[in-house]
Amino acid sequence: MDLACGSGRHSRWLATHGWQVTAVDIQPVQLPGVTFLEADLERGGFAITPGAWDLIVCWLYWQADLLFPIAQGIRDCGGIALAGKTSGRFATSLASYRAAFAGWVEIDAAEDERMAWFIARRC
Repeated sequence: MDLACGSGRHSRWLATHGWQVTAVDIQPVQLPGVTFLEADLERGGFAITPGAWDLIVCWLYWQADLLFPIAQGIRDCGGIALAGKTSGRFATSLASYRAAFAGWVEIDAAEDERMAWFIARRC
């Protein structure tokens, strides 16, 4: 699943590499081979089904109350790829990701003046 998919860059890449992808965003986007769901995440317009996903991507979108549902939405040995800006109204940090996904196997993570990212799996 690609949450807050925007133009669908990650959805497209995943679909072309054999993944079945569901993209979620407030603005509709047409992506070949991708199921799209229109939803306002800030207003609770989409619920992440627990244990339903092998991978959840949420890149450059930060909403703190989504972290627990994202963690719950991953199947055993599934993964996450998350990133957010480190400044401005919706700023996050690597520490926030690490706290929300404590105990997960970190694959890649970093923070700079522009963004923080966290890629991990629960296995």
